[in-house]
Amino acid sequence: MNPKFFLCILLFTLQCQVVSNKPNGTQLESNEFSEWAGLSNDDPVHKREMDASWNKLITTKDLITEYLKQKDYHPNVKTVVYPFSGIDVLNLFSFFPKCQNYILFGLEDPGYPSKYSELSEKEKSIVKSGIRNLSDHLAGRNYFTYRKMKEETKKKELNGAYPVFVAFLKRMGKEILGSKEETISGKGIIYKGFTLLLYDTKLNKKESLTYFKIFLIGNEGIPGDGLYEYFANLGEFGVFTKSAEYLFHGEKRKDFRDLLLKNATFVVQDESGFPIRFFPEESWKRSMFGRYEKSWNLSGAVTPENQPELIKLSKDTNDQILPFPFGYGFLGTKDNRQSAVLVFEKK
Repeated sequence: MNPKFFLCILLFTLQCQVVSNKPNGTQLESNEFSEWAGLSNDDPVHKREMDASWNKLITTKDLITEYLKQKDYHPNVKTVVYPFSGIDVLNLFSFFPKCQNYILFGLEDPGYPSKYSELSEKEKSIVKSGIRNLSDHLAGRNYFTYRKMKEETKKKELNGAYPVFVAFLKRMGKEILGSKEETISGKGIIYKGFTLLLYDTKLNKKESLTYFKIFLIGNEGIPGDGLYEYFANLGEFGVFTKSAEYLFHGEKRKDFRDLLLKNATFVVQDESGFPIRFFPEESWKRSMFGRYEKSWNLSGAVTPENQPELIKLSKDTNDQILPFPFGYGFLGTKDNRQSAVLVFEKK
């Protein structure tokens, strides 16, 4: 082959790669993102109310960050999966700040792509109202309720979780470099979602956040159903879950639970996540931050398993009360006396 011709082909190939990897964000999107987050001065009311709730949320985030520095806590994983997440990016990034890939799934429609620019001013105000309502909701208890998320994200103007994710991420100092639609094809079903390419301006690192709408009815996690292939191919990863309504208790979602735990090496959760019986001491280092006394029977949720091992772990650890709310303990006590963070690290 002629050397000059080969050089031209090489340069053309490299140029194509650069073009294909170029983020698809636009200045219009950037302006919209700042507007959603309440970081622009175009809507003083939205900005003021978002500032108020995020002052509380960032205070909680800083409390978690400083607290974990005092503990033997080292989540050395590149990828973390957050089942039943809703739009709770704040807790996820607080407990896993150094990951590269964040994968979440919940019951909310993705809402991607957004058609915000086509809305009337009245419709845009409904979008921003939904974002700050969810921001206030999270600030008040440090978890979302499904009812509130459904109420807001089902509004046709908001049209899903995407604008809320973007607003929250921007508030956390993340720059949105680009985005794309994601799908997982299963047997007669397609799970829809999106990926956001991020740059953390405080930690100076690139990240990706992927969200899917996935409703687990109990027969997922077997070869050929799409979800099995997607999660099995992630390699080793961490898992974060809280306020999970005890959905992994009992045997209804056994296959999917086993699928996640097969490659999990570092798990952070409250007591409503995986039962402690899946983390035997001979295979896992088990830690508890805070205190556990009991689980909570929630209306319409799975009945929690009896876990005497958790009570023993709490007594043996005899830790101080958490300085921040975590899980359903806040629901029953209105304070942090029964908030507990469970950390399981594979030996």
